[in-house]
Amino acid sequence: MAEQSTTPRHDDGGQPSEFVSRQQYRQQQAAAAKAAKQQEAQRRRAAAENEPEADPADEATMRRHDWAADVKEQDQEEKTQRLKKRLNIAIVALIAAIIVVYLILFYVG
Repeated sequence: MAEQSTTPRHDDGGQPSEFVSRQQYRQQQAAAAKAAKQQEAQRRRAAAENEPEADPADEATMRRHDWAADVKEQDQEEKTQRLKKRLNIAIVALIAAIIVVYLILFYVG
């Protein structure tokens, strides 16, 4: 086995890297994620404040997009239900076929 050094390694910058415990690393990652979320929320608030009032034409377009999305979602659900039904039928047919084969083998053999 190769021996592992317990001293900090020197990176290309010449500065020794500090050892960080798992708990400290997780805390740093959580703090960074929290800061990123706060920045994103501030950016969204600023974008919402700068956004002009919605036109009625834009609302109609949004309604059409929502309607189209609903229709697409309903079609997808119907297709999923049909596929589930077909798969259940196929599973039952395969189980029945396996039982028939075992019965044939039992009585023939």
